[in-house]
Amino acid sequence: MAMGLPHRIAIVGAGLIGSALAGHLILAGNKVIIGARRPDAFTPPDYQREDIDYPVRTIEEAIDGAEVAILAIPNAAVAPFAEAYRDRLAGAVIIDPSNPFLWHDDGVMTIKDLGGKTSGTVTADLFPKSSVARAFSHQLAESLWLRGRREPGRWGIGYAADDNDTAWITADIITQTGFVPVRIGALAHSAPIDPGGALFPGLLGLFSPHGMQTTLEKGPFTRELPCHT
Repeated sequence: MAMGLPHRIAIVGAGLIGSALAGHLILAGNKVIIGARRPDAFTPPDYQREDIDYPVRTIEEAIDGAEVAILAIPNAAVAPFAEAYRDRLAGAVIIDPSNPFLWHDDGVMTIKDLGGKTSGTVTADLFPKSSVARAFSHQLAESLWLRGRREPGRWGIGYAADDNDTAWITADIITQTGFVPVRIGALAHSAPIDPGGALFPGLLGLFSPHGMQTTLEKGPFTRELPCHT
């Protein structure tokens, strides 16, 4: 799979993140299929374009032959999904934007304890026959669509991958969404784009590429740079 060429992409999940990524990647010329539990119930949000043909199928149909699978599903659903489909995705690139949040009965949200691992390494353990990348985790769904369409090339998306081929493919996909890819490092070093990390969530999840690099190097708060309004 080479950079700059159309990819066969499965978007697993028909929520706000899934529809935003699908819209970008369809417009970029990829063969995209959204996999949903109830394909007939899919409706893109009002702020997305109405003239995009969103192919929505079952999850099995979406992942069949996919070169790339983007897991736009709740983090708690990633392990059950892997248990059911990891063998069918052997050899594919898995991009995981999900975040390990826990919702409690009283409405309180906490961050799941991953035992010192990053979310990306946990997902990689679930897909030993695939190449895993972490991306889009620190971006809100609305800005993922609107900023990517209205201000292409202005904002950065941090990503992590263990090997260069997976990194190149992930960077290509990020570029096709209208954002600038900024590689954080390997999955074991991807804590900055996990909940509680230096890049999460930022100003509504938005960082310029330079601001992202500065935050990674010097921390989220620095007085060394002037602020222009």
